[in-house]
Amino acid sequence: MLFADCREYTRLTQELGIQKVAPVTEEFFKTSSRIIIEHDGIVDRLLGDACMAFFNVPIKHDDHVARAVSAACQIQQGVTRINTELGSEFVLNVGIGIATGLALATNMGSTNCHDYTMVGDTINIASRLQGQAAAGEVLVTEDAYREISAAFPRTLRREYPLKGLAQPVVAYALKRESL
Repeated sequence: MLFADCREYTRLTQELGIQKVAPVTEEFFKTSSRIIIEHDGIVDRLLGDACMAFFNVPIKHDDHVARAVSAACQIQQGVTRINTELGSEFVLNVGIGIATGLALATNMGSTNCHDYTMVGDTINIASRLQGQAAAGEVLVTEDAYREISAAFPRTLRREYPLKGLAQPVVAYALKRESL
């Protein structure tokens, strides 16, 4: 599960107006969606200033964690490109959280409105980790890090107390410089 969220979006929208911020957000969504799809991920939601995606469902890949991390790294590189190309009045910054584990892929909703999505602790952990991620950072759970540790050997280990979880979550911070 991958969550990518723009930092300080509400403040930027209030200060600069939605007319100036929306085109940058649109470019972020286009870039993120293209990258996720190229890695055989599914873009589940585009939420205001955030993107939610999942990997390994319905297309199975043994390297789904590496695909999600690669997508996250390319999204961060895409954010750098967006900032350079658009020359906007502000700098777009994004934090990303990735978690791997069991989740349920299902249709949720009512008879009038339903959505194919993922539910479970893994989704909540990925979402909450992206909330902890600094601008330009990708946080991955310990389980996810085991799958990609060879590619990121000197990665910072951190523990985060996350809302709703009894124990802190161990995560590894992949910084923009190492992406």
